[in-house]
Amino acid sequence: MQIELDTNTKKWMQSKGKPVSVKTISVNACCAPPVQELMTHLGKPKDAHNYNEIKIDNLSVFVEKHLSHNEKMTLKLTGIGIFKMISAKLGSN
Repeated sequence: MQIELDTNTKKWMQSKGKPVSVKTISVNACCAPPVQELMTHLGKPKDAHNYNEIKIDNLSVFVEKHLSHNEKMTLKLTGIGIFKMISAKLGSN
């Protein structure tokens, strides 16, 4: 899996000094089909055996194993001030 991140995202991750974990969450609604979204959080996952660790320079990104079959993932810094966070998006080359 190839992970893309821009310079701002990389600098923010380095400043936090923690890895980023990416997993899926399922959203079920009564009147619509279920949707799967990607969720990120800072820190190593508690169930690390369910994740693959991908190194980018000196940064670690933990990705749920079932997501690793995708060719590409983009991580992007979003938000402002103390509300900044990393968003993840899957894509193919």
